[in-house]
Amino acid sequence: MHARRALFLSALAIAATACSCSGHRPAYVPHDPALQQQPLYFYPDRSATPARAVIFFFGNDVGFWQPHRDLADYLSGQGYSVVGFDIRSFLADLPDEPAQRDSAFVARILPLIARSRHELHADSIPLIIAGHSLGAEIAIWTAAFAMAPRTVGVIAMSPGLRTHLRISASDLLNGPEPTEPGSFSVPLTLSEIRPTIRVAIVRGAHDKYRYADSALIAAGGNRVHSYIVPFASHSLKRIIVAKPVMRQALDWILANRGEGAGGGQ
Repeated sequence: MHARRALFLSALAIAATACSCSGHRPAYVPHDPALQQQPLYFYPDRSATPARAVIFFFGNDVGFWQPHRDLADYLSGQGYSVVGFDIRSFLADLPDEPAQRDSAFVARILPLIARSRHELHADSIPLIIAGHSLGAEIAIWTAAFAMAPRTVGVIAMSPGLRTHLRISASDLLNGPEPTEPGSFSVPLTLSEIRPTIRVAIVRGAHDKYRYADSALIAAGGNRVHSYIVPFASHSLKRIIVAKPVMRQALDWILANRGEGAGGGQ
């Protein structure tokens, strides 16, 4: 037990050193006191027209880091309201037992999404669940099993084939994908998402997990579309080239959805 904890702390220190998490926070401070206590980053729509959708964006296993913040800030100027979520403390507070963990995740994430939407006056517009790496896999799980109202799409940036609703030392050290009890197949989970919800996979051209896309597309059929970010790897730190690709993915998700009317459940 002590050895495992030491390994995890060592991995966390290495990840923190490599992570660009110390960059700017958005200027917006939520009015809801409960949201002020959460590791959330709010980017209200800054365009001249009403927001096309609200994006709830799960960070990766080392946080909602600077590339995520840069992307969220960019999207807020393109007609979207974005809520970034640093998932580390949220996952750490969930029960250890797998079934209890799943239930607790759903019970806690739904009110968090709802309050975040209300904070941004985005209760009635389409919801897109997004995430990067571990966050992408959790976004797929959330769309499949939490089923937040008005969800119309998922943007999964750099997902793998297997994951879990927690962060392990192996995750932080880029080890093998998890197989322990409570871990789950990402393609199988994707197949559980309602057929009306579109799933966009955004992937760096040099991502080592690119092999996963064939299984993900097979699981979702024609409601899944793959987008490749040129010159990028798994980390997608090259946000300057990811921005136009993300816009394409969002346009595809919202096409023929009656934007502003809500869509989804």
